[in-house]
Amino acid sequence: MIKSFPADYMHQCCLGVMRKMLLLWSQGKSGHRLSPAQLREVNQRLRNLRSDIPHIFARKPRSLEDLERWKATEFRQFMLYTGKVVLRGILPESLYSHFMAFSVALCILVSPHLTQTHNVYAHELLTYFVEQGRYIYGKEFLVYNVHSLLHLTADATTYGSLDKCSAFAFESYMHQLKKMVRSGNHVLVQAAKRLQERSQIPIQTSEERPIQLKHPNNVYIVSPTSCCEVLERTNSGKLLCRVFSHLTSYLYEPCDSMIYGAYVCGPSKMEILDKTNLQGRAMILEDGHGRKVVFSLLHDLD
Repeated sequence: MIKSFPADYMHQCCLGVMRKMLLLWSQGKSGHRLSPAQLREVNQRLRNLRSDIPHIFARKPRSLEDLERWKATEFRQFMLYTGKVVLRGILPESLYSHFMAFSVALCILVSPHLTQTHNVYAHELLTYFVEQGRYIYGKEFLVYNVHSLLHLTADATTYGSLDKCSAFAFESYMHQLKKMVRSGNHVLVQAAKRLQERSQIPIQTSEERPIQLKHPNNVYIVSPTSCCEVLERTNSGKLLCRVFSHLTSYLYEPCDSMIYGAYVCGPSKMEILDKTNLQGRAMILEDGHGRKVVFSLLHDLD
């Protein structure tokens, strides 16, 4: 019966733990709070990433000045992807290593494949994160959301990944429901009628997403050690691509970043590929040291 009520990582991890840490770094006690100069650098890095975020993400990065207005998708984006490059070299090493344990564990648990292969390691990372949190931030850090991280791995294993049992899909559908309502009278009746009308209209759906040709939406994983930017279609239906081969690890702590799909771009060359060569979506972000970092998109993209 307990397994039938999984934790929702949207509220627990994104709006809970990730938000809590960002508040500690930006507004917390002096021992954990970043200096004004460091906060300005973090904010500038976030703004610089806006043009590199693909439209799969509902929102572009906003500065920490807008933290009180961040949505759950923005915290997820920071937790899984942008936080790794934005905080590196700014956040003190002990705090960065602690954050990375949390971030990498969540990268594993939102991916169906990684959940199967690395769920034990994810649990070890979360256990370390909870235990070290007390020594780094004090016992007041150990709130319910933090303690509940110890049960996340079991939920991900039971349901396949955290995205299979999260509130993100329902939260996203709220926008469509709001568009069905024209006034404050008989709200449920209005929504029910619009849904009934939609059910009577045949809708053709395509299981395949169209191949994107424009930056920043045109980045794809080709193999475990290469990615590409799709530039155009040839007359024969093939794809002209800028291929980055010889990808190398971006980080080695708490593990080799290749495990969760974070790489540094190597040299590139032009190649003709078939669409069957494209194995998954990705994005390329520039870190604070001028390196181009590829991130495989791990969370549910629907």
